[in-house]
Amino acid sequence: MKPWMIAVILGAAAIAYAFLLPKRQADKSSSDKEKMVQEVEATLEQYMADIERENVELVELISQMKQETTSKQLAQQEQLAEMRQRLVHLEQQALQYEARITDLEQGSRQAESLLMAQVREMAAAKPGDSVEEERLHTELQVSAEEPKEPSICERYPELFEFHAQGKSVDGIAKLVGMQKGEVQLILQLAKQEGSL
Repeated sequence: MKPWMIAVILGAAAIAYAFLLPKRQADKSSSDKEKMVQEVEATLEQYMADIERENVELVELISQMKQETTSKQLAQQEQLAEMRQRLVHLEQQALQYEARITDLEQGSRQAESLLMAQVREMAAAKPGDSVEEERLHTELQVSAEEPKEPSICERYPELFEFHAQGKSVDGIAKLVGMQKGEVQLILQLAKQEGSL
């Protein structure tokens, strides 16, 4: 064979080899790219799974908080209803006590006026019997001097002192150690009694 043919064949082989060589490298680089894409996809899928799990946990936590808040509100509403019932009951008791006091005061006034009427009748019937008259007069004075129940202002002097200073009902309740409703009730009773 002639040397120029050998050179042509070797050149053609080199050219063919040159074309095949980048293809092999291209195959290697494309497989590396595919691996990298798969790794990125796997990482993104893991990240999305973590975010979804955290979202589920967050939703569960929020629902638990909502249930706890609802149960606390229900408990507070029940407690408030119970306190309202107690307040109504206390107000009714106070009104009953007030009515009893009024009845007792009226009864004592009537008894006093009856005794006075009897004394006058006896004095008019027996003008010379001063001993009997004096005894009845003494009984009348003793019955008139019987200790009366102290007024509401006398029973709660601190409360009315703070009220006179212009303190609020809440402030008075804290200072005296009573409930706000009790303080309001005492002030209302004092107004009705006429001592405030």
